[in-house]
Amino acid sequence: MALGELRTTSLEALQNEDQRKVLDIVDKLRRAGLSSVLQRPQLVVCGDQSSGKSSVLEAITEIPFPRKENLCTWFATEIVLRRDFTSSITTKIIPDKNRPASEQENLRSFKKSIADFIDLPGLIDEATVLMGLDRNSQNSTRAFARDVLSIEICGPGRPQLTLVDLSGLIHAENKSQTAAEVELIKDLVNEYISNERTIILAVISAKNDYANQIILKNARKIDPNGKRTLGIITKPDYLREGSDNEKDWISLALNEDIYFELGWHMLKNRADDKHDSSFDERNKSELHFFSKGRYNDLPRTMVGIESLRSRLSTLLNNHLGQELPHLKKELERKLEDTVKDLKNLGDKRSTVVEQKQYLMQLSVKGHDVLKSAVSGHYENSFFGTVDTESSVDSSANLCGLRAVIQFLNLSFAENMRRYGHKHQISKKTGADENIAGLLSLPVKSPLPCGDDSDKDVDAGETANNPPAEDLGLVVPKKLNREEGLQWVLRVLQRSRGRELPGNFNPMLISQLFWEQSEP
Repeated sequence: MALGELRTTSLEALQNEDQRKVLDIVDKLRRAGLSSVLQRPQLVVCGDQSSGKSSVLEAITEIPFPRKENLCTWFATEIVLRRDFTSSITTKIIPDKNRPASEQENLRSFKKSIADFIDLPGLIDEATVLMGLDRNSQNSTRAFARDVLSIEICGPGRPQLTLVDLSGLIHAENKSQTAAEVELIKDLVNEYISNERTIILAVISAKNDYANQIILKNARKIDPNGKRTLGIITKPDYLREGSDNEKDWISLALNEDIYFELGWHMLKNRADDKHDSSFDERNKSELHFFSKGRYNDLPRTMVGIESLRSRLSTLLNNHLGQELPHLKKELERKLEDTVKDLKNLGDKRSTVVEQKQYLMQLSVKGHDVLKSAVSGHYENSFFGTVDTESSVDSSANLCGLRAVIQFLNLSFAENMRRYGHKHQISKKTGADENIAGLLSLPVKSPLPCGDDSDKDVDAGETANNPPAEDLGLVVPKKLNREEGLQWVLRVLQRSRGRELPGNFNPMLISQLFWEQSEP
């Protein structure tokens, strides 16, 4: 079927004009690349393997997906219906983020456009091989992938809608599907249906007891109240007419067994030998089937593809009305976080001029910080809070340069006062007259050695005034007054010159100072 000839009147039943306007907004978010950060409203078709999921998706969208015997979905397929001025079909692969970077780049490079749905099977085969899922190849190492094949179908009459067809849930591993692949599919399906903005279309087949179908257990676990789950029963034509089994399935469809707030719906897909029939033929066959037997007693709103589209239209409208305010808040919050992150990165510097400006700004800021550190003005955020638990000159407080220098100056002055002299002479008096007679000098007051010359120089040691040994200094030698005068006398005797008796060499003071200040 040529793209220009594809009828879309039944698709348009999914939405009214107001819904299209709302979904236009959602589609703009997708086109802006926000799909990875925002959970968008979408329909997800999921179920057990061979439950008829793809047939349901095909009936809803009226897009002829390729069919092969014994072929199951090996990866998630995203169908993006988008309104545009021109008609087109484009495909791309969204790679699994856990793949190596080289493989991701190779998958992203796959972007193809086709003009007719006839070319769709070949395109999907090409994407399958690229994902490494070609079962006819010996190089294929996997049966399923977390990659997503995105098919975007644009046209002037298209509704804005996203539907996802997921791989079928597998009950047990076999020679074609390993235990790891069974778990992978389970995780993939749960990841999609856990999105609170997703309407779950849980497809189950009447060919198998519904108690044994995994999708019901998973859907009820994730959506326990069934607020966003619609159960879809396929293949009712396999049930024996008038049997108890048929009665049980009709009871399920009436929401009398497993309860979903959104209820249940019944569809009759194409028979195995009718896959080549048109959508009109399919719909007529389905209408005829539900017009007889027990099915004729069921409300028309819960059987057939036409009523399903109407239900989905209402569900989407209500769902969007609930979710869009939350979507707006989430978008605003993420925008705020992004703006904050961009602000933390600073001004852009992609050009040489911007880089020069950035370096100049850094230089000015660095100069201002240094100037504040030297001046002792610590209002800049660079300095942070004062760490009172650490020493002033510790690495934690080094940013306050002026404070550190002041502290070190005071410590230096204290060390000079305590350890800067060679002799510590006490104030105690002794035989001053006798010694003075030897010098032929009058008795004078003691040598100035500080107010605490009689005190122990090591007394009062603190963290700011540690012992002399820790500083590599020598403790002054303690002398009493008599010993101090003897020291002066020895220096006097060894520095006499041509001065008259009773006088002393003027260099005596210098000699005494040089020796006393040796430390």
